[in-house]
Amino acid sequence: MASKLTKPGLLKNVVKRSYGAQAAAQQTNYTLPQHQPQVTSLPSGVVVASQENNSPVSRVAVLFKAGSRYEAPSQVGASHMLRTCVGLGTNNTTAFSITRSLQQLGGSLEAEGGREHILYGLEVIRDNLDGGLELLGEVSTQPAFKAWEVKENLRRVKTELALREPSTLALEMLHKAAFRNTGLANSLFMSDFKIGKLSPDTLKEYVAQTHLASRMVVVGLGVDHGALVNYAKGLGVGAGDGPAGASVYGGGEVREESDAPISVIAVAGSGAILGSSDAAALAVAQHILGVGPSVKYGSNASSALAKVVASSGGNGMASAVNISYSDAGLFGYFVVAESATADKVVRAVHSAVKGLKVTEAETAKGKTCVKAAIHMASESGGEILADMGLQALLLGKYNDPVAAAAAVDAVTPSAVDAALRKVFSGKLSMGVLGNANIAYLDQL
Repeated sequence: MASKLTKPGLLKNVVKRSYGAQAAAQQTNYTLPQHQPQVTSLPSGVVVASQENNSPVSRVAVLFKAGSRYEAPSQVGASHMLRTCVGLGTNNTTAFSITRSLQQLGGSLEAEGGREHILYGLEVIRDNLDGGLELLGEVSTQPAFKAWEVKENLRRVKTELALREPSTLALEMLHKAAFRNTGLANSLFMSDFKIGKLSPDTLKEYVAQTHLASRMVVVGLGVDHGALVNYAKGLGVGAGDGPAGASVYGGGEVREESDAPISVIAVAGSGAILGSSDAAALAVAQHILGVGPSVKYGSNASSALAKVVASSGGNGMASAVNISYSDAGLFGYFVVAESATADKVVRAVHSAVKGLKVTEAETAKGKTCVKAAIHMASESGGEILADMGLQALLLGKYNDPVAAAAAVDAVTPSAVDAALRKVFSGKLSMGVLGNANIAYLDQL
C-alpha cells in the first residue's frame, strides 16, 4: 500500500507551508508615519483641515454655518428639511444614481446638524475616494429640492418628530426660554404646523443664503491635505457673508403641562462661549456634578447629583448640562423624575448645584473624567471628524485632543468656583415638561 505522503495533495500542502514559513521569517517590522493636523485658510474664506491617520477608510465632511439659528421667521424648519433631504436628487444626478454609486464605491453619506451648523459627511474606501468626493460635492452644494421628492420626504420628517424623546423636548424648551426670540431659540426641529409649508423655493433660498465660501469648512481624516485643498477650491459655492443669526441670553421659563407619570426639567444659566477661558472650568464642573453613565446600562450612582437625588425623598435622576456655542452657552442641570415627587428632586438638586464648592480632590477627579472623555471620543473617526469640523467652522482653528487635555490640566478649584458663581449669580432659564406643580425659578 502506497504511503499517504506520496499523494500529490499532501505534498503540495507541505511545500506551501514551507514557503509560508520562509516568507514569515523574512518579514520586518514597519511603523506607519505619524502626521499632525493641518489647517489651511483659502482666500475665498473656506477653511480646510485634515489629518492623515493611515486608515483604509477615508472620511470627509463639508460643513456650513447653516444651523437653525440662521433661519428667518419665514424659513423656520429649513435646516431640519435640509438634513432629511440629503441623498435626494441634485441638479446633476438622481437619488437612485447617488444610492447606486455609493453601493459600488463602498461608501455612505450622512447629514447631521445643530443650531449653528449642518454637516454633510462621507465615509468611503480609500481607493474610491475620488468618486465619493464627487457625490459629496453634489449633495452638499447642488441640492435640487424637486417638489415631488420634498413632498415624499415629509413622511421622514413626521417620523423624526414623533420619535423625539421628552428629554429632547425639554432641552428645546430650555433654549426657547434662554434665548427668547433670537437665533439660538430656534428649534432643531420643524414645528408641526410648518410641515408641508416650506416650498422648494424657500429651501433653495436658505441654501443660497447660508452655503457660502465664507461660511464653509472642509475637513478630512485619512486623506491627503493638498488634495483636499484642491477639492475645496473646486466646490464652486457663492461668495458673501449670509445671515448673522445674532443671539442674546435673556432667561425665563417655558412649561408644557402633561399628565405623564414622568416629568422632565432643565434649568441653566448663561454658560461658557466655545473656546473661552471658562469653557474648560465648566467642563470640569459638569463632570464633578455628574453626566450620566459612560457605559451602556451602567450607573452614575457615585456622582454628586445622584447622591443628592437619592437623599431628596423623590425618585429620579439628574445630570449636569453644559452646552457651548460661538457666542453663548448654557450650564445647569437636567432632572428626570416621577411627577409626584419631581418638585422635591428639583429643589434638592438646585440647592446642591447653586451651593457647590469644589475641593482639590473633586477637581482632580473631574479633570481626569474630562480628559478620559476627550480621549475616548478620539477613538472614533466620526467623532474626530465632527470635532475638527466644528472647531474649524466656529473658531477657525483646530486643537487636537492633546491640546484640549492640556487646557483641562490647567483648571484649578478656584477657577471652577468662579465659573459656577458667574453662572448662578445671573438670571436662570427653565424648561418643564410634565408636572405643573414644580417650583418656579423665583421659588427655588
